[in-house]
Amino acid sequence: MWLWSSVYQKRLSFVTIVFMLISQNWLKEYTDFSCSPKELEAILTMLGLEVEGIDHPAEKFQHFVVGYVLEREKHPNADKLSVCTVQVAPDVTNTIVCGAPNVAAGQNVAVALEGAIVPNGGFAIAKRKLRGVESNGMICSRAELGLGEESDGIWVLPTDAPPPGTPLADYIGMNDVLYDISITPNRADCLSHLGIAREIAAYFNAPLRKPVMVFSEDETKTNEHVTVIIDDPDVCWRFAARVVRGVKIQESPAWLKNRLIACGLRPINNVVDVTNYVMLECGKPIHAFDLDKVAGRKLIVKRATNGEKFTTLDGKEHLLDDSMTMVHDAERSSGVAGVMGGQISEISDETVNVCIESAIWKPSAIRRTAKKLGITSDAAYRFERGVDMETVVYAADRAAQLIAEIAGGAIASAGIDLYPTVQPTKTATVRYARAEKLIGKEIQAPEQRSLLQRLGCTIDSIDLVAMRVRIPSYRVDIDNETDLIEEIARLYGYDNIEPQMNSHVNFDAQRTPEALAPLPFTKEIAALLRSNGFHEIMTQNMIDPKSAAFFTDNPVRLQNPLGEELSCMRPSLVPSVLKVIERNHRFGQKNLRLFETGTVFSHTSFSHIPPTEETFVRGFREQQQLIVALTGSTATNKHWSASERMVDFYDIKGVLESLAASIGIKNATLKPASAPQPLFSANCIELNDGNSVIAFAGEIAPTALKAFGVETHVFVCVLNLWMLPHVAVKRRTYHAVSPYPAVARDLAFVVDASVEAETVRALIAAEAGEYLRGVRVFDVFKNDALGANKKSLAFALTYNSHEKTLADADVDASIQRIVKVAQERVGAALRQ
Repeated sequence: MWLWSSVYQKRLSFVTIVFMLISQNWLKEYTDFSCSPKELEAILTMLGLEVEGIDHPAEKFQHFVVGYVLEREKHPNADKLSVCTVQVAPDVTNTIVCGAPNVAAGQNVAVALEGAIVPNGGFAIAKRKLRGVESNGMICSRAELGLGEESDGIWVLPTDAPPPGTPLADYIGMNDVLYDISITPNRADCLSHLGIAREIAAYFNAPLRKPVMVFSEDETKTNEHVTVIIDDPDVCWRFAARVVRGVKIQESPAWLKNRLIACGLRPINNVVDVTNYVMLECGKPIHAFDLDKVAGRKLIVKRATNGEKFTTLDGKEHLLDDSMTMVHDAERSSGVAGVMGGQISEISDETVNVCIESAIWKPSAIRRTAKKLGITSDAAYRFERGVDMETVVYAADRAAQLIAEIAGGAIASAGIDLYPTVQPTKTATVRYARAEKLIGKEIQAPEQRSLLQRLGCTIDSIDLVAMRVRIPSYRVDIDNETDLIEEIARLYGYDNIEPQMNSHVNFDAQRTPEALAPLPFTKEIAALLRSNGFHEIMTQNMIDPKSAAFFTDNPVRLQNPLGEELSCMRPSLVPSVLKVIERNHRFGQKNLRLFETGTVFSHTSFSHIPPTEETFVRGFREQQQLIVALTGSTATNKHWSASERMVDFYDIKGVLESLAASIGIKNATLKPASAPQPLFSANCIELNDGNSVIAFAGEIAPTALKAFGVETHVFVCVLNLWMLPHVAVKRRTYHAVSPYPAVARDLAFVVDASVEAETVRALIAAEAGEYLRGVRVFDVFKNDALGANKKSLAFALTYNSHEKTLADADVDASIQRIVKVAQERVGAALRQ
């Protein structure tokens, strides 16, 4: 019924691993093996199905037996107690004091003998007097045994229970071994007992026995009782249905309940229990409708309407939208396709006619719907990973057979099977030599074929160099030759492949491809930043679509994301860093100096670079960037001798200048950004080498900070590392320190407010002559006294010579030339 979970999940390294309980007794119904549990654990783990634990349920039922109440008398000293004579073995009777109101002579009961440990309580059973009468044992309820919910009385066993003295573990089917197996997402075929048995049969080269279905059908046809319509074939790939009429809803037989309990499921009623049993058996989720509650006796697969409300089997109300596929009847929604059924058509004690649905749904659609609704179910988990298309009819027929056997009723003939688009059979060619090369072991061609056949593959054709292999439908994870070679190695046994400790490397004078060559300066830049107090961070390559949308309308999307928040490859490092800053601020870290070197991703057709460029993955570009971020105070540690100030634009500008100087970029110029940068305010500059923009730096816009939950100013610098191999770099040369003193001069110009300081600085550097060693802006002043729309720019100039002590005349000539050219080119007047 898609409700009770037989698996539990754990998320490790962004991969969801499912742990499933598998019964050894159940496995032996499908294949023969005689190894010990420890040996089977090693075999399954070697096959890629790691066993996390082994449980022996019978151990907790030691000293528990089936008993028979011979006599029941009222306790002489207590009104609510009974003194019972119970047969606990063929020739053994015990006196047991019992407080249950429903105990009576002639009952078969579960008895805990001396030395037993009650599972739901943990206390030991021993002889003891109760109100003056010695009691030797305990008559148990289901709740005390951990086999059911709380009840008012003891567990009365059926009249056909085994004779007194029979171990209770044997009667309830707990004389078993349970394996707690971790199933990785790619092995959806192993989410069932038949799937695990198939692996064991392949390992031992033993036959696999599938249940034989023999059942009778009545004269009526299924389509006379129910109509199935698929209006959403993009999501519903196949839909089968069976109808069983005249069932009687009651408690399931002991064998069925015991199977479900052993595998972690709670029995509900015979029809629902069959649907869960079939899923655990073959891995195919199915759903049972009360046919009399299906309006118009129609099942229609179509989309929900926006704003529609629907109550699922667990009693929770959900708000639907038109991206969700539902199973409707003639009037309303009846179930969330592939996720969970609805209360409106659930099986109840009054159910007489049952419609069994067995369908295959598009995995991505089920994953999206389940995530939006916040529902975790066995059905959704299996459909998300891929279910064998060929089990659709099998599961419906198997459920109909078992329901008819257990609940009675007649099975309508000619079951419905709608298959709009038949899925093609997957095939691949396996080259023997290629397999040996990848595996690293010589495996003869006949053995390669045998190993694949044992795994369910069909060999369509063979020749001297290769074989054509038909892939079984249940192996949704196998697509090509490499996958099949991996299967050969897996069944051959990785322990049987000797490790090769020597590598052969060709050191021919062949140049490393440019795409694989390490980028220049990355280590030097990282060392520079670390030495200046910056902390290096590492963030995910994947981000959410909302963050990616700030940079592009067409981000690189993952086909099988772990979730919406990690569904896009990042087009920029900025969102990742802002999230790190927001998290640190929440934990009280306000003063941050961070940097990261990481990869950004884009489509090759959405760039100025021609789409014919070579990339690791055709059509997608991976480029390295460096990001530096500042926020908070400049003083990471407060000190009484230092004044504290908040970082500002000029701090991040200084970082960019330091990076440019460290790299030694020729013709490097800083100027206001020529185009708006996503997430940045207008207070943004770019570093240009005369040909292209290599980096940019500035303040993050307030709207962007709000979007990422950051409540303080953030300044960021982004350097395109991938461009550095194409940037002209100054040759580093040594210059001896001049033995002569330097001369310092200050110049202040009054210029129009629109004139940039960098323009005047570059003019001074170009016209000052050979003795100029440095020029920097040290003051910018605005006042009405200077004139309308005027400002003052003050520069500090340093002169020096390696040959002589400079005279005033040497410097004066340079100053006069600068003043003249500044007046001519930018209308600058020397400030008096």
